[in-house]
Amino acid sequence: MKIIILGSGLLGVTTAYELGKRGFDVTVLERQPESARETSFANGGQLSYSAAEPWATPGVLKKLPKWLVHPDSPLVVRRIDGQMIRWGLKFLRNCTHYRARIATVNLLRLGLYSKERMEAIRKDTGIEFDFTGLGILYIFGNEKDFDAAKNHYDFQAKFGGEHRVLTREQCLSLEPSLAATSRQIVGGVHAVPDEIGDSYIFCNALAKIAAERYGVKFHYGVSIQGLRTENNSIVGVTTNQGDISADGYVMAMGCHSAPMLRGIGIDVPVYPMKGYSFTTTANEFCPRSSIADNSRKIVYTRIGNRLRVAGTAEFAGYNQNINERRLAPMIRAAKELFPQADWDQEISKWGCIRPSTPDGPPILGRTPFRNLFLNTGHGTLGWTQAPGSASIVADLMEGKTPGIMLHGFTLERFL
Repeated sequence: MKIIILGSGLLGVTTAYELGKRGFDVTVLERQPESARETSFANGGQLSYSAAEPWATPGVLKKLPKWLVHPDSPLVVRRIDGQMIRWGLKFLRNCTHYRARIATVNLLRLGLYSKERMEAIRKDTGIEFDFTGLGILYIFGNEKDFDAAKNHYDFQAKFGGEHRVLTREQCLSLEPSLAATSRQIVGGVHAVPDEIGDSYIFCNALAKIAAERYGVKFHYGVSIQGLRTENNSIVGVTTNQGDISADGYVMAMGCHSAPMLRGIGIDVPVYPMKGYSFTTTANEFCPRSSIADNSRKIVYTRIGNRLRVAGTAEFAGYNQNINERRLAPMIRAAKELFPQADWDQEISKWGCIRPSTPDGPPILGRTPFRNLFLNTGHGTLGWTQAPGSASIVADLMEGKTPGIMLHGFTLERFL
């Protein structure tokens, strides 16, 4: 069976690998010159399987009024359009304890399943991508946020989450790089199962393996212009290099999935949430693994010999330009947390738009068109959830029961 995958980021490549391994004839279309050149390129590096708290929570709802008027806050709005308003109303509807807990359980289920699938990929391929498995340390600057986090992780523990609550001294013992900071740290939570790695290296290495072992064909520099339909089927893809057709199709175009799907009458609430990162050379005063500053929504990750700092959420439509004003607070925060790092080194800056759903979990699986499947809407967790999401979609296309229940991940929840 011939399959066309639209998009060659983490979700597209992992799906191509899964389908190719199962004997499908797979072609991947990508507008960039190589895989993982957009959202997957320079993310925070965290395989944060335990990061199961969605953005849509009562706590975030309380902070929104202050955040929206402060230009340096973790979340800002630069542009408002009709799609953003519709998305925002759905987001507000999900900011309840009940809905947030449902989303938490679903995110955790997918995260832990993705950890299993990542282990399988690593075992099968021997792939190297600056991987470490030391967990992720979440630090807190006040008792209120710390107490809320402890309650949240205790809730996750009922569904398979694993964590350790740490005092300030234990945080410094786990990550000695914090010893020189002037920041107040009242305690931390160590997410034990979590890991880190370079998503860009992983994605391109896996694409190479998929091509060499399983005959997956990657066509770069191909701009996808639309989908052609007939009755309840997709019959082809229109591109800048002509039309191409297959038996089945996977939509994995991140934020660009939404306008492409609207062209065939499918309205998915996936909206771009811009994030930023910068990368510099790490020294002995940088973290051993990854630290997440909960209050500022910034992560600090050692990826090989580099320090990657990533975070913030900015609604600016499909604009991917770097706003230096958004990067400046991240740079100041990093220098405050790690004052002995070598800040004279060159800094490489990056901005991307994350495909976010209003409730948190991605959209996976079937559509009203019998041969079109979705693998999109992963927000900040695409790197974490890619292996599990790819396996789920491949199972469905193969006619198998997925490894986890699909409740909470399908398009039907928004219809």
